[in-house]
Amino acid sequence: MQPIRSQPAGPKAFLLYSIVRDTYRREIGERAFAVYEALTYYVDPKTLQGPVPLKLLAQTVQRHPTTVSRYLHRLWQSGLITITPQWDAFGCVQDVNLYALATLPLRSMPLRRPQTATPSAPAPRRHTPRLTLLRCPPHRGSKGPVTAQLP
Repeated sequence: MQPIRSQPAGPKAFLLYSIVRDTYRREIGERAFAVYEALTYYVDPKTLQGPVPLKLLAQTVQRHPTTVSRYLHRLWQSGLITITPQWDAFGCVQDVNLYALATLPLRSMPLRRPQTATPSAPAPRRHTPRLTLLRCPPHRGSKGPVTAQLP
């Protein structure tokens, strides 16, 4: 098992860590950010990817492996990491996943405007009746299409 590091695995990983810390921390949450931080410790400094055991991540952030897996999925959905499943030589047993940090440029954050209370009430909706026309197949012996109308 890999030793637990105390700092990111190189200048590239530290740069990504700093950007995510300053930009995405609130969006993904503190605990998911802790998992991202742990990933920056264990990836290869040059390629920014590596196979990291889930148990090692769970031990580093002191959470249950299922919880860490959920946070990894959240990071993947945010576009901060990519997860590549690995399999044994026979393709039967899943091995340690390969995690890669997303490189620059990361996606921009959506502009969130502060929500203010509006004193005016919303405009009432107009009720428009809907009319549905059904076309029935012609019966044997009839001379054209039959149109039915429902109330």
